[in-house]
Amino acid sequence: MFNVRLTDLNIRINNKYEYVENMCFGYILKEDAAPDFSVSVSLEEIERERIAETNHIGYLESLAIYRKIAEKMIDYGGFLLHGAVLDYNGEGVAFLAKSGTGKTTHITLWKKLLDSKITVINGDKPLIRNINGSFYAYGTPWAGKEGWQTNSRTKLKKICFLARGTENRIESEEKTEILTSLLSQIYLPKNNNCFVKLLDLTDKFIKNTDFYRLWCNIDISAAKTAYKGMFK
Repeated sequence: MFNVRLTDLNIRINNKYEYVENMCFGYILKEDAAPDFSVSVSLEEIERERIAETNHIGYLESLAIYRKIAEKMIDYGGFLLHGAVLDYNGEGVAFLAKSGTGKTTHITLWKKLLDSKITVINGDKPLIRNINGSFYAYGTPWAGKEGWQTNSRTKLKKICFLARGTENRIESEEKTEILTSLLSQIYLPKNNNCFVKLLDLTDKFIKNTDFYRLWCNIDISAAKTAYKGMFK
């Protein structure tokens, strides 16, 4: 059992295996602070995460725990986003794409283009939270195989959907047309009450965020096109 600080909340994790505690190094609270909520998972819930027989049991527990955290976050104005978020001059940008589309490649291009001017908040599964009407993206230890994450937050103002293309082109997306695309990249709770809360939260998020769609290749010019299109 240990406490972590995520999304400006204290969360107690009742773990069975050391894997998740080691993974959360850098987010663990040293003091015994009162938790805002606690999570724990059963052996049955852990096994539900198994894809291959070779999956490490501790790794599976970490997936199940993050699923529980994502479900609890709904009550705190938060949700789990499948995407990569970077910070540029205090402004957050999230890149969303189907698996295998090239999200990691595109973030790598941004790192080459802007180097120290950007910070990768989370490369795969950031938590997003509404605080006083502003939406923030937070770094978490759950950051994909590259492990790109920073224990910090950024005000999330821009979302860019990625699609493969032979030529680089970026366009603004109409907010009335992106709900389906956005929900496909958000963890959806199974509980009906939580799902209704998530829809209301998503509606507020859409109203406070600018949306783009980028057709791109794997050349550095793709990052330049995206940068110019979103930051003028």
